[in-house]
Amino acid sequence: MAKMILGIHSNVAGGDNDYTGGHAWLTITEKGKTTFYGLWPDAHPSVVDNGDGSDIRIGLEASAKAVASRFYKLSEAQAIQFNALMKANVVWRYTNTCASWASEIVYEIVGEDVDADDYMGFETPRELGRNLLILEKKDPTTIYAPKRLEKNPASSFMSSSG
Repeated sequence: MAKMILGIHSNVAGGDNDYTGGHAWLTITEKGKTTFYGLWPDAHPSVVDNGDGSDIRIGLEASAKAVASRFYKLSEAQAIQFNALMKANVVWRYTNTCASWASEIVYEIVGEDVDADDYMGFETPRELGRNLLILEKKDPTTIYAPKRLEKNPASSFMSSSG
């Protein structure tokens, strides 16, 4: 399997940004091609209601501008796990937003906590973006210099369950 780079992104970051505004998403870059993944509710005007289908949408963020991003180099086991998670039937809810979903996927795949918890326990793109900027200040990444992780939660996950 080719090298895959996982990206987590937000188009807002902390500050006075609207509590309910903004968007967070994931990307996978492989062989120079980037694919965008986001969680969108069926009721959003930018998507087609797909009924009981997964609310993970592909490609909607291609023209979005991130203000905060972080990148991870995936092992083969992590890449397999990511692809499996993108096939899951995930439903957008106020308690499962684009920000919480992106944060949880990154934690599950690479084991790094990119906190998205905002006021009253809701997870928001602005809080995710704020924490991405904090992580990047301490340990910067780019798509060309992604974070390499010593621990590989997906490897142990795959070997113990596979």
